[in-house]
Amino acid sequence: MSILVTGGAGYIGSHMVWQLVDSGEDVVVLDNLATGFGWAVAPEAHFVRGDCGDQALSSISSGRRGRAIIHFAGSVVVPDSVADPSATISTTRSSPAR
Repeated sequence: MSILVTGGAGYIGSHMVWQLVDSGEDVVVLDNLATGFGWAVAPEAHFVRGDCGDQALSSISSGRRGRAIIHFAGSVVVPDSVADPSATISTTRSSPAR
């Protein structure tokens, strides 16, 4: 059974992914790479480029049994959230795959 890490290509998420992989866990990373980096993801993890609210999440869940979801995806850039709060809210609180 795998562990899904959303935002797993970001600074904090990628460190969590490395810890999980080092502990022998099967890890799936979902990230849109808006602020993360593909090179930051442990090569042993299965990487899927996408958002929490799109079909990428459906493709992950259809092929694997999940044990846990660790959610790090979201916008943390304060000036952006002040300038456009609705975009930040929609990014941070994405609905499940439709």
